[in-house]
Amino acid sequence: MALIQSSIFPVLLLASKGDWLKNPKQTRCYVQFNPLITASINHISYRQYDYLTYMSYKHRLARWLHKRLAHNYIQASLMDLYHINMSTIIRDSGAYLAPRGDNRPREIETALNELKSKQVLMDFRKAIQRGPRNAIVDITYTLYPDLSFIQEVKKANARSKKIAEVSAKQKAVLLAHHRTL
Repeated sequence: MALIQSSIFPVLLLASKGDWLKNPKQTRCYVQFNPLITASINHISYRQYDYLTYMSYKHRLARWLHKRLAHNYIQASLMDLYHINMSTIIRDSGAYLAPRGDNRPREIETALNELKSKQVLMDFRKAIQRGPRNAIVDITYTLYPDLSFIQEVKKANARSKKIAEVSAKQKAVLLAHHRTL
């Protein structure tokens, strides 16, 4: 198992404010991104999403769900719904888990209601799977995206496609240039 740990900016070199005020055109700064961010930029594997809405959420789990939808739900439409299990949310979100398992569905529903209030979801439904003694084994949530979120995803898809096309053209030009050398 591989593990990488790095701060968002492992190397950060900033000039002082005084230096910048004295000579703003000659003052330089240097920032090195986290290697995972650099790899994502180099491979154009990132997705754009509404960061202002993302940061306005009160609950961390709502932020996680919004980001997951923006990154994974690229076929967003009124016809294609998104399904996610409570067990997946608990496993992948890294969110605080209430000591009592009974509170987990409430926490998830609070986050989903917050997504509704921000017009990311129109609605959601849940299908409860029960085990012995009527205990909740898992819950499958079906998420109905809001029209504004669908439009946002379609815009992000168009941007990603355009960036990929430009990148492919640039690579072809560089490869042709390299072959002539």
